[in-house]
Amino acid sequence: MLFLVTHTHTPDRCPVGDPEPLKQLASEEHIRSCGVAVHGSYVAASEHTLYFVLEAAELASVVRYLRPMGKIGTARIVPVQT
Repeated sequence: MLFLVTHTHTPDRCPVGDPEPLKQLASEEHIRSCGVAVHGSYVAASEHTLYFVLEAAELASVVRYLRPMGKIGTARIVPVQT
């Protein structure tokens, strides 16, 4: 199942100053342990918005993958199909 994720945060919560959550999202170990495949990740820096195209068997895997970003902002997760 494919999911489109839109993560937004305020300028004062921007992970540029503390990139550890972003490093965790990019970690192959974290990706594997959550059971997701990352098909794309994009940033609109001036908008403080990140976009992800993820594949997972269930929504819970996507939520687990996004957990490092939970204290920074909010995520909108939408199942999509081609």
